[in-house]
Amino acid sequence: MVNAVNLGLERAAIVGGTTTEVRNLIKDQLKHTGVDTGLFSITGSGSDTSRVAYGQYITISITGPRKFTDWSSGNPVSKSETVTVTKTIMSQYLP
Repeated sequence: MVNAVNLGLERAAIVGGTTTEVRNLIKDQLKHTGVDTGLFSITGSGSDTSRVAYGQYITISITGPRKFTDWSSGNPVSKSETVTVTKTIMSQYLP
């Protein structure tokens, strides 16, 4: 999730992009890992129709499941928890 958010924000900051484009890029990155993107909620502080302007900050948050193996009992137990990753970046995009 962290890498997908980083890639989405880099696109917005360097290439420019709308929140919708960033959200779609993040979903594409998640899809490549084989997870069900329908399980994730992605929100952004930018516009869904206008590109992020130079010097503007954009924040993206993604919430979804994280599956892991818990070994604290001495035996492997499959577990899942809901995790949220939030990142902010300033746009360096010059149209």
